[in-house]
Amino acid sequence: MSILEMTAGHVPRGWTAATPQQRCDYSVYGITIRSEIPLGLPTGHAGRPPEVSLLLASPRWFSGIEVPTKQSESSYEYGCSPDGLDVVRWPGLFEFAVLPDGRSVVCNPLDRATTDSFQTYLLGQVLSFALVKQGYEPLHATAVVVDGRAVVFLADSGRGKSTLGAEFVRHGHEILTDDLLLIREVDGALNGFPGPARVKLFPSIAARILPGLSHATPMHPNTPKLVIPLEHRQHHDRPVPIDRFFVLDEVDEGITDVRVEPLAGVDSLLQLLRSSFNVRLVSPDRLRRQLLAAQAWRRRIPVRRLSYPRNLGALEEVRRTILRDIRSVSRVS
Repeated sequence: MSILEMTAGHVPRGWTAATPQQRCDYSVYGITIRSEIPLGLPTGHAGRPPEVSLLLASPRWFSGIEVPTKQSESSYEYGCSPDGLDVVRWPGLFEFAVLPDGRSVVCNPLDRATTDSFQTYLLGQVLSFALVKQGYEPLHATAVVVDGRAVVFLADSGRGKSTLGAEFVRHGHEILTDDLLLIREVDGALNGFPGPARVKLFPSIAARILPGLSHATPMHPNTPKLVIPLEHRQHHDRPVPIDRFFVLDEVDEGITDVRVEPLAGVDSLLQLLRSSFNVRLVSPDRLRRQLLAAQAWRRRIPVRRLSYPRNLGALEEVRRTILRDIRSVSRVS
C-alpha cells in the first residue's frame, strides 16, 4: 500500500486541507514543496517536480507506527525505525513522520496546534530531516542581505542570531532566512536561499527593535517567543551570494567592546560543523558529507568570530562593526 493510500486525511478542528487535485506547490529554501496543507509561502515553480510532499494523516495512522520516541535536548521527541522512518513529535501539538528517502513528510496537527506554530516547526526541525536524507546540508543560521550579498550569523539557539538580524531589519536591510539556511552553488558562487518571511523574537526584544509589527503569534505554548511575520520590504525572496560567516561568540559578561577576528583552519571548520542544523542523523555517509561541505564553505567564504556585550544598547555598534568589516577592501579570511 502506498503512503498516499495509508494516510487518512485527518483534519483537526479549525484547519482546512486540499483535495488531491488541489494540492499546492510552494517554494522555500530553493526547493519545491507540494502540500495538502495551505502554507504561508510563495508558490512553487510551475511544472517542477517537488522535492518534498506534505501529507495529512489521522491519529490512527500514527498510532500504528511502532517507533518509540524519547525526549531530545530540544522540545520535541524523536525516534527512528530500523528501516529509516523518522518520527518527530511535539506532544499535544503535532507529530510528523519523515519517510526514509526524505521525499514525503506525513503530518498530524493536533487540536492545540496553531497554523503558525505548525509551520514554524515543520519548516525548521522537521523539514531538516527530509533535506538531510536527500543529501542537503542545512545550517542553523540567520542571514541578512547587505549590498546584495548575504551576511550569515551562526550560533547556538538563544545566542542572539535573530536579534541581530532584526537589528539589521530596523535599519532597512532584509532578512534572507531566520533559523535554517540552505547553501547551493549558482553560477559559480555559493548562494544562500530564502526561508519563510518571518523572524522569531522574545516579546521584550521585538518591542524594542521592531515595534509596530502586528500579527505576531506564540511559537509554542511553552515559550514566550513570538513568530513575527515580515513585510515584503523586510524579507529578501531570491538567492544571493554569501559574503561571509560571523560566528557569535559565547555570552561573556566580561566583554565590553565589539570585536571581529578572522577564523581559519580547524577553528573555522569546527564552527561550521557545530552549526549543522540537524544533529540527529549521524550515519557515516552523512558525517562525511557534513565534513566535505564545511571544508568547501570555509575555503570559499571568510569566517569571522564576533564578540560583543549582550545588551540591546550595543546592537547599533555591532551592526556598524559588521558593515565596516564586510565593506573593507581586504576579504582575506
